[in-house]
Amino acid sequence: MKLSQGLVVLSAVGLLSIAALSAEAQSTYYGTGDALGSSPSDGAGISSVVVNNNANNITFTINSSQPMASYIFYTVELQITGQAANGSTSLVNPWGEHIGISSGVNSLVNTWDTGASALTYSGGTWTQNEAENYSAGGTGSSFLTVTFALSSLGLNVGNSFLFDVVSSYASPSGQSAYGALDSTGYPAESDNSYTPWSGANYYDSATDANSTFPYTPNGGGQSLYTVVPEPATLALVGLGGLLLVCRRFFRRA
Repeated sequence: MKLSQGLVVLSAVGLLSIAALSAEAQSTYYGTGDALGSSPSDGAGISSVVVNNNANNITFTINSSQPMASYIFYTVELQITGQAANGSTSLVNPWGEHIGISSGVNSLVNTWDTGASALTYSGGTWTQNEAENYSAGGTGSSFLTVTFALSSLGLNVGNSFLFDVVSSYASPSGQSAYGALDSTGYPAESDNSYTPWSGANYYDSATDANSTFPYTPNGGGQSLYTVVPEPATLALVGLGGLLLVCRRFFRRA
C-alpha cells in the first residue's frame, strides 16, 4: 500500500514537472490597433505586445493591425521599478523622434526596417549596448520579434518595469507618435492636436490625455512586467524539493 502511494506521488511529480517545463512565462498587453491618418495601413497601429524572458534574455513581439512598412519605427520605453526614474526627460528619442516618458526612462528598444537596438540611459547619455536583427517578422509582416540580453537593457531576474510602445516615423518628417500601446485613442502631441512633427511638439506617455501609463514614477500602470526565472529553472528547483519529500516518504515506509 505504501509502495503504491509512493508511485502515485512520483507520478504526480513527473506530470507537474513536464507541465512546468512545457509552460512559457509570458505576458500579453493589448492596444487599440489604431494610429493617426493613413498609418494604420502602414502598420503603425499596435494591436498587442507580448513579452517573455528566460534567465538571460528578454523577447518583445509587437503585433500591428496591418503589415508593417519599412519606414515605421517602434520604440519600447522601459521605466524600471526600484531604480531612480531619472532617465531621459527631454522627450527626444535618441534617433530624433520627440517621444518619451517625462517621469523617467531607464532603457529602451528602438526598431527599424531590419532590426533593433537596446539602449540604456545614464548621466545624461544614451548608450547603445546591443543591436539585433528580428528573429521573425518585420517589414511586410503584421508582427516583429526581437530578443536582447537582459543586461543590455539594465535588467536582472526579479526586476519589474513599466513600459509603453510607440510607433513613429523617422524625423524630421512625420509625426512624433502615430500609435501607442498605452493609449485609448490617437496619441495627441503637446499642442493637443495632431500637427506633424516640427521639432517643437512631442508625445509624452506619462501625461498624454489618452494615455493609461501612470502619471507618477513606479506607480501601478497598465503595462507592468516582472522578469521571472525561466519555467524550466523553476521546475527543476521544484522537482528537487519534491524528490526530497519522496525520499523521506520512502524512508518512513
